[in-house]
Amino acid sequence: MSTTSRPLQPIVCGVDDGYARPLRTLMRSIAAAHPGTVGELRLIVLDQQISDANRKAILRDADRIGLATELRPAPLTDPRYPVSDWVSGAVYVRLAIPEVIPDEHRVLYLDADTLVLGDLRPLLRQSLDGRPVGAVRDPQNPVIGRGIQLPGWEKLGVPYGRDYFNSGVMLIDLERCQRLGVFDRSRQFLAEHPDKVRFWDQDALNWAIGDNWHRLDRRWNTFAMSPQATQAGFIHYAEADSPLAQLLEDEKTAALVHFAGPDKPWQDTYPVGELRDTYRLFHNYVAEVGAE
Repeated sequence: MSTTSRPLQPIVCGVDDGYARPLRTLMRSIAAAHPGTVGELRLIVLDQQISDANRKAILRDADRIGLATELRPAPLTDPRYPVSDWVSGAVYVRLAIPEVIPDEHRVLYLDADTLVLGDLRPLLRQSLDGRPVGAVRDPQNPVIGRGIQLPGWEKLGVPYGRDYFNSGVMLIDLERCQRLGVFDRSRQFLAEHPDKVRFWDQDALNWAIGDNWHRLDRRWNTFAMSPQATQAGFIHYAEADSPLAQLLEDEKTAALVHFAGPDKPWQDTYPVGELRDTYRLFHNYVAEVGAE
């Protein structure tokens, strides 16, 4: 069987009620990016106690757009894991992927605050060259020791200058992760070193995986930087390792846009601009359909 005819691995998202509507927005963008081919894709939703109304809305949308979608109950987050700023314990739900989805060999994990603008099938078929995870270097904290990620990295034995990936988009080889103990090591890190966590599961995964990850093209996880860059007082602290001009240029060729950080495009305070308008085309459609 050729790689082009082989069934594609599923897309996986994890949500609680706070991100149910952004998930539906993401689903609509997936359908729009795959005219005539959305039937080749599958979505598994890690359901962290979302309401019956939100479950029904997700499945209703999935049926309308032709995206095969399954909701699977996900365990609640260990209360020892630190949360802060704009996140809830649901930020760790992706660490439950191996136990909730034991029947798949590989998955594509997407944060619910992403928007799909290009065909995902090449990414789903991407080789990982024997690595457990494929990801994109974090554009705002790309390098250990020159960002605010993994506080206490020296004491953890993490080398200065090592690349640091963003966990919002990950192509995951679950079998290789199981052999390497990636998720077990991540959970152990969170339980034993909560004081050395700044970016939640992302710090834990970077510690557990080390430098053993495949570098994906930046178009698969392009941060929405232009709205942030328009704000008074904005400073791009990673300029030396990740020039802002290049990040802004990346938005033109993005296949996956990631609205990382506390400011979200569905909020009234989000900066006006092309990316916000694009996002709201899908988000507002979801609201209109939901009102039917």
